Amino acid sequence: MTVPSTRAFGPRETLMLLVLASMWGLSFLFIEIALRGFGPMWIVVGRTGVGGVVLFAVLRLRGHRMPDSARMWGRLLILGVVTNAVPWSAVAWAQQSLPSGLVALLMAAVPSSTLVVSAMVGLERFTVTRVVGLTLALSGVGLTVAADLGDPGRLVAIAVIIVATMMYASGAVFASQRVSGTASPLTIATGQVVTAFLVTVPVALLIDPLPDPGDWTPAILGAVIALGALGTGFAFLVFYTLIERVGATNTTLVTYLIPLVAVVAGAVVLGERLGLPALFGGMLIVGGVWLAQRGTKAAADGDFARVPFEATTPARDGGPPDDE
Repeated sequence: MTVPSTRAFGPRETLMLLVLASMWGLSFLFIEIALRGFGPMWIVVGRTGVGGVVLFAVLRLRGHRMPDSARMWGRLLILGVVTNAVPWSAVAWAQQSLPSGLVALLMAAVPSSTLVVSAMVGLERFTVTRVVGLTLALSGVGLTVAADLGDPGRLVAIAVIIVATMMYASGAVFASQRVSGTASPLTIATGQVVTAFLVTVPVALLIDPLPDPGDWTPAILGAVIALGALGTGFAFLVFYTLIERVGATNTTLVTYLIPLVAVVAGAVVLGERLGLPALFGGMLIVGGVWLAQRGTKAAADGDFARVPFEATTPARDGGPPDDE
C-alpha cells in the first residue's frame, strides 16, 4: 500500500528523518565494533545477509516480488557489486586504520562525486554554483585529511574511501541509466543487497580468515546484526517511505545529518577525538555538497544525484511503480 504523499515535514516525517539519519550514521560505529571480531569482508557478508533477509521480508509483506528476468538480475548484480559489495568492503577495511567519524566525514562527499560522474557522462551539467560547491567540498576533503599526510597507512585508507565514493557515484549513474523505473525501488534495493551477499561470501572465503567464534561478544554480534537489520534493511524502508511522503529532495536532508550522528557516536562511545581541522573540513564538505546540490530546473525532485550515499538506488516521487 502506497502512503499518501504529504510533501511537507510534519512531526511524523521529522521523526522518520531523524531515525534514518541515526541508522545510517550509527553504521560507522557498528562497523568499528564489529571489526573487533570480524574481518572487513565478513562484516559485509553479515551486513548483506541480515539486510537481505529484512528487505526480502518487507518486500513480500508489501506485495512485491523479485524480478524474473535474467537481464534484470544481471543489472542488479552489477549494482550490488558497485554500490554495495565493493564500497562497503572498502569502508570496513579503511576503518581498521581510520576513526569512524573521519570516515563518515569523507563519505559525505558522495553526492558531489555522483554529480561529477553524472556530468562526465552527460546526465548533468556544471553551473557556477555547482563548481563553487564542488570546490568547497574538495577543499574540505583536503583539510580533513591534512593531519594524516605523514602517515602512509592512513593515506592509503583515505584513498580507498575516496575510491568508494566514486564507486557509489558510478553505481548511481548506472542505476539511473539501466535500472531505474524497471521495478519498484524496494525490489531493486532487495535485489542488489542479495546479489552483493552472494558475491561477497566466496570472496570472503578466499581473502579473509574465518572469524573465530571465541572472539564474538554480544556487542560484536549485536553490531553486525544492527548493521544489517537497521543500517541496511529497515533504513531502506524508512528512506522510501519518506520519499513517498515528502519527496526525494526533502528526504536527502538526511545527507547532512549522517556525518553529525557518526562523529558524535564515535566520540561518545569510542572516545574518538577529531582535530579542529578535520571538523572544519567536514563542515566545508557538507556545505559544498549543499551548494552543489542547490535546486535547478535540471535537478528536479527525484534526481538520482541527490540520493544519499547509503541508498544510491534512484527513487521516483509518488511511490514505487508497479512491479514487472
